[in-house]
Amino acid sequence: MKSIRALPRLFIPGMEMGSPFEIPRPEFEKLHNVLRLRSGAEIGVMPNDGSFWVCKLDGRTAVPIEKHEPPTEPELRITILQGLPKGDKVDDIIRSCTEIGVAAFVLFPADRSVVRWEAKKLDDKMRRVQAVAREAAETSFRMRIPTVEYVQNLDEALAKRTDIVALSELESVSTPLLAAGSTISLVVGPEGGWAPREVEKLSPYACTLGPRVLRTEHAGFAAASRLLIS
Repeated sequence: MKSIRALPRLFIPGMEMGSPFEIPRPEFEKLHNVLRLRSGAEIGVMPNDGSFWVCKLDGRTAVPIEKHEPPTEPELRITILQGLPKGDKVDDIIRSCTEIGVAAFVLFPADRSVVRWEAKKLDDKMRRVQAVAREAAETSFRMRIPTVEYVQNLDEALAKRTDIVALSELESVSTPLLAAGSTISLVVGPEGGWAPREVEKLSPYACTLGPRVLRTEHAGFAAASRLLIS
């Protein structure tokens, strides 16, 4: 049998894996039309619960062969609270941070965010960024898809959180980035930085990555890398 990392793999969240099952049509079309897989081929199916199942194709049916539980999910659960950036930068942030092991994202328009997601377009935008997270989790051999949420402002993003750490570019901030527990909510500002009221609100949680200033699309990834890769 191939290494499980070498198998074509896909998420089918919530799927009961104890017996043969029918592969949902979009996923089957990818396997059949794009990857050119046929009956008898082995694939990996991840039901988004931390497990990895080797399955054999029989037409559109997947027959589970064996279960694995690869230790690919970090013990430290990082949530990135990201002030909305311009353009497609949010896709890059979610993609790279998912690959490194971030568990969740909360997106919000900061006071100085150039863009706001209109209510009528919100569902489409959320479907897109959730698809980015799913694809990045598949390619990077994650066993769980990071969640992606959208809230209306910084206050909502911080609500009820007790594990907040805010990246700051201020010279007066000298506290290094550290994780004190098993979870951390990492706050990253947009291109224009924080407005004065946001700086004041975040000052008790401020920390630094060092003397250099990072772009918003790189800051969360750099911080997560420091925390997750030792």
